[in-house]
Formats: sequence, C-alpha cells, structure tokens
Amino acid sequence: MAKITLMNVSKHYKGGEIQALKDITLEIEDGKFFCLLGPAGAGKTTTIKLIAGIEQVDSGQIFMDDQEITDLLPNQRDVAVAFETYALYPQRTVRENLAFPLRAPIRKKEWSEEQIQRRVEEIAHLLGIHELLDRLPRQLSGGQRQRVALGRALVRKPKAYLFDEPIAHLDAKLRHRMRGELRRIQLELGITTIYTTPDQLEALSLADYMAILNEGKIEQVGSPTEIYQRPANVFVARFVGDPPMNILRSEVEGDEISLFGLAKLSLPAAIRSKLTQAEIEKSLMVGVRPRDIRLVSPSSGEALLRGQVKYVQVLGETSILTVTMDSHEVRVKMNTQDAPNRGEAVGLSFAVQDCHFFNPFTEKRLD
Repeated sequence: MAKITLMNVSKHYKGGEIQALKDITLEIEDGKFFCLLGPAGAGKTTTIKLIAGIEQVDSGQIFMDDQEITDLLPNQRDVAVAFETYALYPQRTVRENLAFPLRAPIRKKEWSEEQIQRRVEEIAHLLGIHELLDRLPRQLSGGQRQRVALGRALVRKPKAYLFDEPIAHLDAKLRHRMRGELRRIQLELGITTIYTTPDQLEALSLADYMAILNEGKIEQVGSPTEIYQRPANVFVARFVGDPPMNILRSEVEGDEISLFGLAKLSLPAAIRSKLTQAEIEKSLMVGVRPRDIRLVSPSSGEALLRGQVKYVQVLGETSILTVTMDSHEVRVKMNTQDAPNRGEAVGLSFAVQDCHFFNPFTEKRLD
C-alpha cells in the first residue's frame, strides 16, 4: 500500500504540439479507491502511464510515499496495471497469462509454483473465466480477454493498482457485477487503487475520492458527494449527474433573477454579495438538477416556468422529460408512473435552495 503524489506534472506529445497534462498536482491517499473521471482526451490514460513508468514526465515529480519514483523503471515501482486494451501474450494460455506477473524474476522467490497455481485458480473463479484457463487469447471474446487482462493485474498484491477503463468492453450485467467485485477486493486488501473512467455513474459508485479531468487540467477533487452536491464550475456540474444539470442563463434584476425572461426567482442575500464581489451586474448562470424540478399544473401559482413536453425517455422506474419553452429546453427526472405524455402542457417548480449559481464569465461556482 502507498500514498501516490503528483507534483506539477506535465506531459506533451508531438514535439510539444499536444499538451496532455498541464501542471497536475494530485494526492491519492494510502488505501483509497481514487477515480480519474473525464471525457475522452482528458488525460486519464496519460496519468496512469506516467505513474506506472510506461512514459516519462516532461516536468514535475511523482512520489510513492516519501520516495520519488519519477525516473524509476516500471518494474521498480511495484504497481499492477490493467488497460482497456488487453495486451495479452497471444502465444500463452489464459493460465500462463495470469501466472506471468508472479513468475517475473523480481518475484521469483516470493511465490512457489503451488502458490502461483492456487492464486491463478482463485482469480479465475472470481472473474468467471475458470473454464477458459487452457485457451489462447485468440479463442476468447473481447469481454473474456478483458477479464483476463484484469485478472493479470489482480493476481498480484502490489503497492497500487492502476486500472485504465478495465471493464469497458464487458456487457452491462457483468460490468455491474465486476464493479462490486473490484470494490470488495480493494476494501479487503486495502491496496491504493487509481481507476480511470469516462462514466460518471461508475466513478460515483466506486470512488472514495475522485478528480475531474478536462483537457489535461484538474477541474475539481473531492468525494463523490462533495462533487455532486457542490460542483466547482459549469463543466463539472454538467459532467457529473445523469441527466446533466440544467444551466439556465438568467438576468439579475435587483433582488430577483429573471429566468429566460419568463419567470422571477428571489436571489439569496449571500449570492447578491458574491455578485457584488465578482463585479457581476446583470448576467448569471443558474444550475438546477433535473431531479430537483417538480411538475405542477401550468395554471398553478407554483409554476415558475411553463412549457410543453417534447420527449419522454422511460428508464424503468424513472423517466427523463425534455420540456420546451420558447427556444429553451429543461430536463426533468421523475417517477415513470407520474410522467405526462409527449405534447402535454406542464408547469415547472423548484426551490431557490436547490439552485447552483455560477459566474457567467469564468463559469466558476459563486457560493
């Protein structure tokens, strides 16, 4: 187990044309499950490769506990890595692929052949690939190959696991099961785990802490609850949450906010103070999560906004509604049994305490 620290780490590609990471500083606590969440091209895989030593940093330092590992070779870092790409040895069976990390020269004296076989069998049962142990990678499906690649990392008990979208190619049912198994293994072993994913639901369900990456920069670091409840900026607000947070461009009118010029909402005193400090006179970005919006009758006095249901997306017990008003759209999340039909007129109501306020120029959180 180990604490992993990145200090002012940067990485460029193509002679400096592409900056994959921009002065990243990050601390992953010992024994925690830490998720790197972000869209494609955010720098997640690059971060994993730099920690593993597969690629070298252009500037900055990487520490494992109090030891600097920036210039150490990969086999000197005692980390186990699993990538989205399987990287299996095609001429070796599944059993041999799983046993390979335990037979490395650096661990030759740590494991007897009997212990190796017992550990391989244990991991194969865990991943549901026991019947595949004597097959070659070319005889496996994509999902089976990915489980083997994941097993090759799990078979060891290193200082840290580095997982780069390790279950992306599994079907939904198996992916759900594997998330639970990965979390259970990490809790039992207490091994520091860094896990990359573009799936915010996956990150929210797995992580003790998480960092949101965007174009090589860290947007926010915190617990899943902190990030969901208090997104640091508009990017995080839209990226974390399903469906994304509604961002309503509004105008400040004294002690009130005008939403789309269609409705008025009282402005909290704390936010008025922040607006003054930020020298914001008129524009304001107001965020409200789809789950915090209630449907009411369009004739009700509670209705802040009135519109028409454009789409209804049924997701089992819940449904996502897209409601249009003039040229604006707002999404609402609600119980399917209470959902109106497409084309119906509805009123929307939400409380000011459920709103998030952002600077319209910097897009950073105000409160």
